[in-house]
Amino acid sequence: MATSQLKITLDYIKQRKKASSTLELNGTNLKIPYVVACSQQRNIKVSLSASTEKDLTDNVAFLEDELRKGKIIYGVNTGFGASANVRTWKLENLQHSLIRVLTAGMGKEFSPDKVRAAMLIRANCLAKAYSGVRPVVIKSLLNMINCDITPTVPLRGSISSSGDLMPLGYIAAALIGFESSQATKNGKRTSSREAFEEAGLDHLVLRPKEGLALTNATSFSAGHASHVLYDANILMLLTQICTALSVEVLKGSMESFHPLLNQCLPHKGPTEVAENLMFLLDGSKLATDTLSMHLPDEYGKLQQDRYSLRTSPQWLGPVVETLNESCRRITIELNSANDNPIIDHRKKMIVNGGNFQGETMSVAMDQTRQGLGICGKLLFAQFSEIVNSSLNFGLTPNLCGSDVNLDFGFKGCDIAMASYMAELDHYVNPMSNHILSAEMHNQSINSMALVSSRLTAEVIEILQMMVTNSILLTVQGVDMRYLRSLVINEMEMFTKENPEIEDIFNDVEWYDLVFADEDTMKERIKGLACRMEGEHTKVQDLLFRLKKMYQAVCDGSAETCKMLGKGVILYYITIYAHDQC
Repeated sequence: MATSQLKITLDYIKQRKKASSTLELNGTNLKIPYVVACSQQRNIKVSLSASTEKDLTDNVAFLEDELRKGKIIYGVNTGFGASANVRTWKLENLQHSLIRVLTAGMGKEFSPDKVRAAMLIRANCLAKAYSGVRPVVIKSLLNMINCDITPTVPLRGSISSSGDLMPLGYIAAALIGFESSQATKNGKRTSSREAFEEAGLDHLVLRPKEGLALTNATSFSAGHASHVLYDANILMLLTQICTALSVEVLKGSMESFHPLLNQCLPHKGPTEVAENLMFLLDGSKLATDTLSMHLPDEYGKLQQDRYSLRTSPQWLGPVVETLNESCRRITIELNSANDNPIIDHRKKMIVNGGNFQGETMSVAMDQTRQGLGICGKLLFAQFSEIVNSSLNFGLTPNLCGSDVNLDFGFKGCDIAMASYMAELDHYVNPMSNHILSAEMHNQSINSMALVSSRLTAEVIEILQMMVTNSILLTVQGVDMRYLRSLVINEMEMFTKENPEIEDIFNDVEWYDLVFADEDTMKERIKGLACRMEGEHTKVQDLLFRLKKMYQAVCDGSAETCKMLGKGVILYYITIYAHDQC
């Protein structure tokens, strides 16, 4: 049975938070949360498993044996890419020449955590012993991580087809001590040479194949994508929480998530989302948990919820499946030999191929980005309904929490949501089909995986803002829904006690009674009292009782949380507590 997106995300969070102070690499054990933890937390020390060293040594020995036999091996004694028709036996010089030509970037730079992620993944992939590198190459990368030496790497310049040549080239340049190489050491920018000297480290002298092995790979794309997917999975869960709260705000029905629907259309994603929403709404007194067929009909009332609530499992379900698949793909990349050529001393083979072509990751990032756009569409639709007084079933315009003549509530956020969604729509366009031929037409097709991941990171930032607005809106929304029910009940009791004025509130909105300022309150009391033959005190008492209800909801003593589904109570309390601070 496939692991649910919920479990994957919770496992990621636990693994990141409980990350050990040490991480041992063996080429097979790297996970997305480990990448995120190690790249962001400087206290984690990384080492190479002793079990890999024999294979690494044997792998290099096999390569050297083939060279002694006079074999011509791509990237070892040939030129690179479209220049592979040239030959040389200045093997060490060739590797340094490669690094020199790759450091051709400019402009903005990657944040240090993304560079550290790439270094970690490159070390782990090399540890598989298919790349012809000595153990010292991997240990040198890990020493840089452990000593908090992070090369400065330009943001742009990779086409991710022969791997992420340019960004990985800057890491290699720092490793071997190029004079122009820059790095940060403990957050301070300096030259790589000074950083190494301060840390007491020696720069690496490249041997045959090692420069190519360091750069001809997808490790930068994989590291960047790991960060993106970690955040994307959390946003997926938060979107479902916002949806559950929206159901409560809009008096929605849990019928939309009934198991029968998923039995009839048994896709895994929608089934999981429906189950999550049922869990979140369990015990809710604001949502309806009775099938509509068992409820009396009310003329003029919608028989079923609008699509943003009713079809949310079917809408979000494919995103769940997409995220699961993207995580699977990226995890494979974290633990694979993805340079060229592949050197296998075990089978005495050297194979030229294209494991560096990052199309798998490019498509994964394109699909993840599209999925996040789908989440944004749902949040935008729900937000638009909740702030619209003609659609929100009796709540205030703009979901304001005071006098509607002066308080325009979430109007600013509503406008911002339209801006966020428009930008999100632009970003969700695919990157993997926007390619150009490069490098003398040798790299005639290229994945653009790193660019796709960068675009997805932009979408993450936008969706985080949309989720933040939605959480704040829905938390206020459940307060307003509960307050409305208290006020309506009080008004109904009042008219029952005073049947002669049964229609006294027909032309008055409940919130106009609750939110009125002192002067308006006096006018309300005067006007309503006229209808009751001067019973001024009764009306005054009613309006002040309504005011007290309002204050109780505002200060938390009304305990709105007791009306909520068991699964969303914690989120409500967290937001409420933060607001009080």
